[in-house]
Amino acid sequence: MISMFKKKLTRKRKITYIVLGSIIILLIAFRIALPYILLKYVNRQLTHIKGYHGHVEDIDVALFRGAYVIKEIKLDKTGGKIPVPFFKANKMDLSIQWNALFHGKIVAEIVVDRPVLNFVNGPSKETTQTSVDKSWIDVVDNLIPFKLNRFEIHDGEIHYKDFYSSPKVDLAAKDVEIVAENLSNAKHAKDTMPSNARATASVYDGKAKLEMKIDPLAKKPTYDMNATLTDVSLVKLNDFLRAYGNFDAEKGTIGLYTEAAAKDGLISGYTKPIIKDIKVVSWKEDKNKPLKLVWESLIEVVGFILTNHKKDQIATKASFEGRIGEADVNTFAIIGQLLRNAFIQALYPSLENSININTINEKEEHKTFLGKLFSKSNADKNSESNKAKK
Repeated sequence: MISMFKKKLTRKRKITYIVLGSIIILLIAFRIALPYILLKYVNRQLTHIKGYHGHVEDIDVALFRGAYVIKEIKLDKTGGKIPVPFFKANKMDLSIQWNALFHGKIVAEIVVDRPVLNFVNGPSKETTQTSVDKSWIDVVDNLIPFKLNRFEIHDGEIHYKDFYSSPKVDLAAKDVEIVAENLSNAKHAKDTMPSNARATASVYDGKAKLEMKIDPLAKKPTYDMNATLTDVSLVKLNDFLRAYGNFDAEKGTIGLYTEAAAKDGLISGYTKPIIKDIKVVSWKEDKNKPLKLVWESLIEVVGFILTNHKKDQIATKASFEGRIGEADVNTFAIIGQLLRNAFIQALYPSLENSININTINEKEEHKTFLGKLFSKSNADKNSESNKAKK
């Protein structure tokens, strides 16, 4: 009896070991096959972006931290008429954001290493790539099983290229660093704009900086943004100046200061370009090019007239407001600011901190009040006119 029991027990143990062994083998096989399954899945998803063809070279899986790493990703415009990809990156790490678990949310984060984004200007649609279809958002959603909450970019580059201009143009912002946090509001913040983004970059001896508060879950764009671009060398922009302005700079720097806010389909803001210490004419280099010399001399004369000589700067301020996509820019106000900077008071090279999401409501209420006042005034005039006729 005991021997039979021992035999049954031994048999059960053997079956258990066989089952456990089979499961372990299957798990190992699945783990080995998983990168290939994911690689095929990701490459298939990248074909769903309209007008572009995407490809990934390899994928690594890190199960212990709930992540997989996409290596050598590239997104090319279909047609083959543009020699550079719209987007490429050395590595993309897609993983669970573990610290969000403390807020009771299972969300994802993406870290992108050494990405390059190429905007290309050309004479036709086939030779131009300046945007990508909104279908890319669905593709990103399909690549991660949870909502995206954090996004990082390290050591990135953004280029503007024109292969058809003379000379060819390649403007670049390098050392791009971007961090966007709380995109799905995992922290349960009650602010109007619970998410924030920060970005920095190097641009031809200058620095670009952006700070932004945003509500990515809003149906209409809702954000508050400040951006600065300082001490950019005009000399290093000469290919761009020659191609589109037919002149070049001997010295000088340019800065740009921008504030903007958007809410409920409305946008308000300004941009303030400031050029310092500019010199255009080079008699030695251009003495054999009389037309170019005349053009550059004219630019320098106009620049001299519009320069505030105490600060040695040309500056203006372009304000805009209205419905998104239809915002008005007052040309006369831009000219007025140019003259004000030159002859009255120099514009200060900094942000004014005059625009935020609350100013949109204030301006809209002011417009509504003026509209009602204007309508009432017209109604009173019509009423008086009708009485006079009677």
